[in-house]
Amino acid sequence: MIKYQMYERELTKGGVYQHHTCVDKLDEYDIDLYDYEINITPKNETSPHDYIHISCLRKTIDDYVRKSVLDYFNIPVDFPVVYFTRKVPFRPEFKCGFYLNTYKKFKSKYFRQTLETIKLFKGLYNDVILAGDFRKDGLFIDESINIEIMPIQSKEIYYKIRKILVDTYHIDNFDTYDSLFNDYSIDKFHFHIKIKYSNDGTIVKFYNTHPINPFLNYYDNKKNFR
Repeated sequence: MIKYQMYERELTKGGVYQHHTCVDKLDEYDIDLYDYEINITPKNETSPHDYIHISCLRKTIDDYVRKSVLDYFNIPVDFPVVYFTRKVPFRPEFKCGFYLNTYKKFKSKYFRQTLETIKLFKGLYNDVILAGDFRKDGLFIDESINIEIMPIQSKEIYYKIRKILVDTYHIDNFDTYDSLFNDYSIDKFHFHIKIKYSNDGTIVKFYNTHPINPFLNYYDNKKNFR
């Protein structure tokens, strides 16, 4: 069953678009994932692969993905995982989401830049989740980092974040998202942004769910940025 959609559009290069679908289960895998958010991403203009995403977002049973789930999907890492992404069919590499205290241990060349970026949004977010790519043996690939800013949900915060993106990354591509806030209420959708630094440059993306905000009340029981 489809629970909601999440739409993703790149702001920096003018409109690369894809969508993710949250479902209640994955029939292809013999494992109980009831306590997790499950998303699938079909092939699209940015990738010839299908993807699955397993996360602890919204669910309140676990703060991090259980080791038994990581083992089932062959994610051999030894740090707290907020979510992971795998190409389908599986490829050796995979992506994991984690927090800043974990990222610091990787001694990444992007760490200082990441820290400065997070500071730009001080007071505007409920959470910040980082994500990177890993080899099949669980070693971090220090060629990129995703910074996912999970904002406090309000029209006022959206426009503050919009200004930061305009001033910092010289983006002027917000017509689609401005229109979302013309008749805004918090239950209609959840929005967040992703800033990616890599050897190929900087990418900024905007995400919004549809037709609901599935994360209502989620952050009431969570600590701010860890």
